[in-house]
Amino acid sequence: MRSPKFICRSVVAGVLALLVTAGAAAPSSADPDSASTSPVMRVSGAGGGYLGPDWPGMEGDPVRFEIDGRATDPLHPSGSFHVVHRKPDGRLLAEFSGHLTSLVSVDEVAVVTGVIDAAEHPDVPLQFVGKPVAFTVYDGGAQDRIGWAWGFFGAPVSKLQGTAPTFALTDGGFRVEGGPRPRVAQGNGPKVAVQAEGDGTTVAAVLGGPSRSSRGSMRFELAAHVPAGGDPTQVQGRFQFRDHGASAADFEGRLSCLVAGGPVAITTGVVTKSNDPAQIGKQVSFSLKDGKVDRLGWLWSWSAAQPPIADCMSTVPFYAPRWGGLVVQS
Repeated sequence: MRSPKFICRSVVAGVLALLVTAGAAAPSSADPDSASTSPVMRVSGAGGGYLGPDWPGMEGDPVRFEIDGRATDPLHPSGSFHVVHRKPDGRLLAEFSGHLTSLVSVDEVAVVTGVIDAAEHPDVPLQFVGKPVAFTVYDGGAQDRIGWAWGFFGAPVSKLQGTAPTFALTDGGFRVEGGPRPRVAQGNGPKVAVQAEGDGTTVAAVLGGPSRSSRGSMRFELAAHVPAGGDPTQVQGRFQFRDHGASAADFEGRLSCLVAGGPVAITTGVVTKSNDPAQIGKQVSFSLKDGKVDRLGWLWSWSAAQPPIADCMSTVPFYAPRWGGLVVQS
């Protein structure tokens, strides 16, 4: 079983290691609407379904996932994962399991990474053991979802980063626990207006609020669209991020990849204009969750010494805006 083609082929440089490391702490340290953070983050459950047309040659194959993990420190979780992929006639294509290397959860969304310890793959001539994997889990109640990236297929996997949960489970489900709880209701201030783009995937955001990291306020805008049947890297759209605090960050750019699964979207882009010339040309990523509590996550790539940002990979959405909101339509 492999992840969608856009993940397998893309290796894009840069991400801020400090934010990845603190990305675990980001829900509590960067989210101004957090009254408290659960000391334990958990992901548990099992579920599966049948691959669709996004996986040519594997359409109709049954797949199943099991994850059981917990963490108080997102970079030092405990737990395991187990994946089984069969052909429609029951023949085993691949089965592998391993231990977790990172786990972060906020509201209904979790990003989990791990390393394969044992594998059986009779007709797949690849090295599985020792390769990293990533899962994004959406606990949607009646409709849970999962997304994945496989290191054995060449997908770049960094801790605390995952893609959108594009695969809808038809059997079983997952429970996601932990993360911050919003202190105040959202909805004051500008509203998001999304114009009809036809079929495809559309994401829009106009939001902001206090920024604890800079002791000021931030404003974020994004508009993105991928036409129906289009590759995620065919996205059209732009973003702008302004922090009016001590960091005085002010940059904007074009998007390079967009993928959505249910109410969760992951998008990456390149900075084209900034008040800091050193940021121009750098890669950034955003995660967005359109829910009862809208949330935004982000990663920057200001230093080449930091882990890479790959196309359509980001951290869990952690920031709950004080005003505005976002929309994910797919």
